[in-house]
Parts: sequence; structure tokens; C-alpha cells
Amino acid sequence: MWTVKQLQEADYGCEERMPGEPLKTVVVLEADDGRICQFEVADDWLIKQEIEEGDEWPEDIDEADSLAEQIAIQNECMNSYFESLSQLEEYE
Repeated sequence: MWTVKQLQEADYGCEERMPGEPLKTVVVLEADDGRICQFEVADDWLIKQEIEEGDEWPEDIDEADSLAEQIAIQNECMNSYFESLSQLEEYE
């Protein structure tokens, strides 16, 4: 099960949206096993689904290929990032 940990407006005011582009929200999900997934969705969709922080995410993202792929890529990037930080600390 994935739980909505945080909802944050993706438009920080410094970027302008293209005409007709929907307002986006950054969604941070956490799985029961501690995995984290972050992505953007249209704010209107979240409102229509009545999704709020603390709610269970309505889809099984482990079975949704695109989100499962995104999680795998994010995990790989974070692992590379932490590995790079460790290597930099060796030079200090």
C-alpha cells in the first residue's frame, strides 16, 4: 500500500505555465516497506479524486508500469547521488 505523505504545489511562482497548461502538484508517496516515490500530477485531478495527505493512493503503483519504472529510476538516481557524496567526503 502507498500512502500520500505530502502534497506540494509544483508551481513555485518563478516559472510561467504555458497557456492551457494545468496547475501541477508534487505528490510524495511512501510504501509500507519505506520506498518513496515523487511525481507531479494535475491539481484538478487530485481535487476530483478527493486525495489528501495521509490518504491511501488509489492505484497500485507497483503494478502500473510507468510509475514502477519511475520509482526504479528515482531509486537508481538517489543511490548514485549518495555514492557520489560518499566519494566526495573521502577527499575532505
